[in-house]
Amino acid sequence: MKPRYCFILLCTIVLLHPYLSAQTPQRLQLPNLDQLPSPRVHCIVQDEEGFLWYAMEGGGVCCDDGRQMTVFRNDARHPDLLGSNNVASLAATGRHIIIGTFHGAYVLDKSDYNIRHLSEVDDKRVDDVMVTKDEHWWITANKKVFEFSSDGHLLNTYPAGDKYIFRLHQDTNGRIWASQWQGGLLQLSDGRLQPAPWPLEVSPTNIADNPSGEGLLISTFGMGTVLYQPNLTSDSVSTPVSIPFHQSLSLSHERFDNNGRLLVADGMGDCFVLATASQQPWYQAQPSSPFLADSLRTARGLSQRPAAFAFDSTGRLWFSTGQDIRRQQQPFAPEEVVLPDLADIAAMTFSADGTLWLGSIYGVIQTFKEGNLSTDDYASNEYGDALLALQTDSLQRMLLVFERYVRLYDPLRHTLRQQSREAPGTYVIELAETRPYQRWSHPERDLVVERLPRWLTAWWMCLIYLIIVALLLALMIHYYILRKQRRRFLDSIREGVRETSLSPQTSGPSTQDEAAPLLSAEEQWLQKAIALVMNHIDKDEYGVEQLCNDLAVSRMTFYRKIQSATGQKPSEFIRTIRLRRAAELLREGHLSVTEVSYDTGFSSVSYFSRCFRTMYGVPPTQFGRTTTADDRCPKDIPN
Repeated sequence: MKPRYCFILLCTIVLLHPYLSAQTPQRLQLPNLDQLPSPRVHCIVQDEEGFLWYAMEGGGVCCDDGRQMTVFRNDARHPDLLGSNNVASLAATGRHIIIGTFHGAYVLDKSDYNIRHLSEVDDKRVDDVMVTKDEHWWITANKKVFEFSSDGHLLNTYPAGDKYIFRLHQDTNGRIWASQWQGGLLQLSDGRLQPAPWPLEVSPTNIADNPSGEGLLISTFGMGTVLYQPNLTSDSVSTPVSIPFHQSLSLSHERFDNNGRLLVADGMGDCFVLATASQQPWYQAQPSSPFLADSLRTARGLSQRPAAFAFDSTGRLWFSTGQDIRRQQQPFAPEEVVLPDLADIAAMTFSADGTLWLGSIYGVIQTFKEGNLSTDDYASNEYGDALLALQTDSLQRMLLVFERYVRLYDPLRHTLRQQSREAPGTYVIELAETRPYQRWSHPERDLVVERLPRWLTAWWMCLIYLIIVALLLALMIHYYILRKQRRRFLDSIREGVRETSLSPQTSGPSTQDEAAPLLSAEEQWLQKAIALVMNHIDKDEYGVEQLCNDLAVSRMTFYRKIQSATGQKPSEFIRTIRLRRAAELLREGHLSVTEVSYDTGFSSVSYFSRCFRTMYGVPPTQFGRTTTADDRCPKDIPN
């Protein structure tokens, strides 16, 4: 960065002209700063709609509409959108945003977000952009000041001599001022920028009006902020001014929002708002509730609990008793009945022009101004729904919140928009967003309404329910079949253990002929497989391959048939038979655990013990004579 730019950032002092009163400035946090593509913000402005616009070094221009950031900068898809992604200054006027980059000036049209280059301005760094009271655009670049009309046509070019123009300013009398970099003060007079009296040896930087009287407040390097009175010619034209603030700030730009608060961007990553704290009763910022109504009645000394209330621009309290509308000048002052026989008022508020808006529990909207009470039939609820909330913004638009929908009413244009709240979902209504210039700040009050879907009437939800129920039934049937197969399998093993004559090698033809009518083909095949395993139960090498060969089936066929008949894998099938036989041998008590493990085909005693405990829940050493395999419910088959 060039030395003069570093000098600007380190030496410029903020002009806090709205904060020269006794009120203490408060630092407010700007929202959505984490969404900025660059932390180095040089300038922040707010347009008429309340949107915030950020000028960033390396990040282009960002627009914050209160919900998201929209970025305008050069990228692979738009390589020539701006002359440079380094933006030094911004100004907002009507539908246009004037952008001053490090390489020329550009204009963004908010109607279609089209950006065009101001070719009349030199493609140099644009240090400052200003919009005057007549909506003219003033741009300083390359030791010149360019004046454009409100539609973007060049009107005049003013040379500034051999020094760069740093800042531009229009005072309350309409005069144009400019500060020179490492120079003095200039004033536009007779169509030329002419030197103004500047007795100080230090250079002026920022220029602002003096809110407490005539003259200008000019920040300098070395003397802080001074009071400049251009009508005087003596050496006392500049008087140091002490600004009450908690710290000294060095900023490159300062802009004020639509509510008179200072938008701060130091170009080094710090962005915030400075506002004066005002002492207001806590209930003025709270949503209405019975508890709040009782608190307000006690704090103001009201005769009755207010059903609805609002404060006008002078601080007077207007409230509804449920039967009439009353007004109180100050706390504990006598109440004045303004509108007698006006009952059932649920909400009330004041618009910017001083009109009192009243909403009844039946959805009737009325206005009261200059002693006249009238009903707004267009905004009123023709269905008689109760009004839940009523809010106005600086443009006198009304936000009407009903039970089933929300309406945005513009009485000046006579337009009405409605958003239904009957559809399923969650609705967040940002009431504070419609207050004067609050769109970009954190909402002060959110009304969250949850409307659950009507499951019984939505056909697609019924279809989903039927699918879920069908899946659950299928799972239950599958689980029942598996349990039935498992029980049948365990019964077959028990019979195989007790009747070794089931083996094909030992059973005679008469036995098979007698069993055939009693057993299905699948059961006969399962009994044959169990008998083969029982006949080779003491051989640990007898596994799935040998069993498939004895049954004259492929491994895939055997896997499918065993899975269908028992719900087990082939290896689990063989292991279950061995463990069942081991349990019977342990019950008889003639053999030790080691002998039982070898007699049932387990080559490792430790593996046998682990599998036995997994299936029966106890180690084989605790499986006594009085306990049989049928007395215990076998657990899952060990892997």
